[in-house]
Order: sequence, then structure tokens, then C-alpha cells
Amino acid sequence: MASAKNDRLLARTVEGSVNYYQGHKVKCTAADRGLAERLGGQGYNILNNSDQHEVYFRDLRPTEHIVDDKGRQTRHFFGARRRKFGGDERGLMAMSMQHPDHPRQDSRADRRTQTQLAQMENMQSYDGFQRRCHEFFGPVPPKKFQVHNARYANEAEKLRPRITTKDQWQQRRGEAMAHSHTAPSLSIADPAASLARAVREDPRKEASQRQLESANVAPRNVGNLLATAMDRTALGRSISESQRHCSVNRVENADFSVSRKNNHFSSGDRLTRADPFYMAPAIGITNNSVKYDIISNERRWFKY
Repeated sequence: MASAKNDRLLARTVEGSVNYYQGHKVKCTAADRGLAERLGGQGYNILNNSDQHEVYFRDLRPTEHIVDDKGRQTRHFFGARRRKFGGDERGLMAMSMQHPDHPRQDSRADRRTQTQLAQMENMQSYDGFQRRCHEFFGPVPPKKFQVHNARYANEAEKLRPRITTKDQWQQRRGEAMAHSHTAPSLSIADPAASLARAVREDPRKEASQRQLESANVAPRNVGNLLATAMDRTALGRSISESQRHCSVNRVENADFSVSRKNNHFSSGDRLTRADPFYMAPAIGITNNSVKYDIISNERRWFKY
């Protein structure tokens, strides 16, 4: 180890000069140091973290190492942990990760102050307080009406029992049924064409159909092909044209004992595991592997 202290060392042996090693912690010849290094270099066994059976060159093998006797890294592994440079007082990194204040923060405080002033001016007149707020803040904007779809699976209203007289019922006897009452978009005469028309006309049904489609005809498992393979491939178009059933118009097997016994939910039931109504949706980026709403637990719309 080259240092002023090592240069002042004049001790010599038959094997050669004596030098300092390991930060002046070890004093020996180069041959002895080589033997100590071949034994591991440290004063304990790095496999079991014990020095119980270490008997050779104990004075030439210090206990300091990149890993201590408890398996923890020391300062010799990555250097000292103390900060080499002072912190940047400008705080550029913190500023880059902070979002600028929104003008709404100041507007809230101003609105609160103006409201308090209006209350102080009209402490005994609520009508005057309202007129003053109208001068400060302007007219109240109209209420925002959100989309609220009360139809089951974007298809039909929920079941409502209807009462009819015997005469009205007899008048409708023999009348041909054109559409399903539980699924109005499903035509009894031409189910495939009616379901295809419903998908084209309603964007919500189209999105639901793309997410819940079980057939996977994509030539490659790529995001854009998985979503559009039913429209861009000949096999996908033929499968789509042959789909004549709607999920809303079907009654599931509600007997839980039979479903559990046949392992229906793990595709172990031979009667349902090949049925597109029960098959999991094809792989996709936005698919959640189920064909029902995980929040409302209602069956979603799809054709199969």
C-alpha cells in the first residue's frame, strides 16, 4: 500500500519487505498476504458468517469486509454513506415535480371573502343577500344533466308486471311475435341481421360487444388486431354474421348446487364450457375476463 507510513517502514524478512495492507490494519509480507487472501481475505467465513473455525492467519485477516458478519453491506461496498456534496438550495428537482397552483385556489378565497361581505351588507335580508351574490358571481349556471341509463344492459327496461283483461288477451291470440320483449333489438324473424344492426346503431353496444367477444381470430396477438379482428378478417366477419343470440334474452342456470358440483365457473362443466355465452372474453387490453358488470353484478349486452 503506497503511503508515507509504508515508505518509512524498514522491516524486512527472508521472503521480502514488510508492507501495510487493508488501510494500515495488516502488517506482513506479500507472500503472507497472498495466503491470507486465498483463505478469503476476511476474518470470518462469508457463507455462515462465523469465525469459530477460522484458525489460520487470524492477525492478517481483518473483520472488515464489503459484507459484515450479519450479512449487511458496509461502507466498503459502495463507499461512505455520507453526502459528498452539499444540497442544491435552488430545489430544481422539487420544482420540476410540483404542479403549478390552479387559479381556482385563489378564486375560492376571493369568493369566500365576497360572500362574507354580502352577508355583512344584508344581515337581515336574505333577498338582498341573493341579489348581491348575483352581482358578484353572475347568474347561476344551469344544472348539468348526466347520462342515466335505467335500461338493463342498454337493451330493455327492467321487468315490470303488466295487467291485461281477458278480452285484450284473446284479441292478441294468434298474433305473430316480431321482437323479443326482453331484448327489443332481437328480431325473431331475422335475429342475426337485427343484432348486427343494433351493434352499428348503438355505440355502447358496439363497445360492449368488442370487449366481451369470445372468438379470437387475430392472426397476431397485437392490441389493435385483437380489437378489430372480427371486422378485418374473413373468418371474423363470418362468425359475426352467424351470431343470432343475445345475452339479455337468455336465462342462466340459477341452481348453485348443480353449478358448483359440475365446476361450471372453472370451465369444467361439459355442457357449458364450449358455450360462447359462458366462455371468457378473448384476450385484450381493456378486457376484465368477465361478461358482467363487476359493480352492479348485471349481465352485459353481447351477441353470440
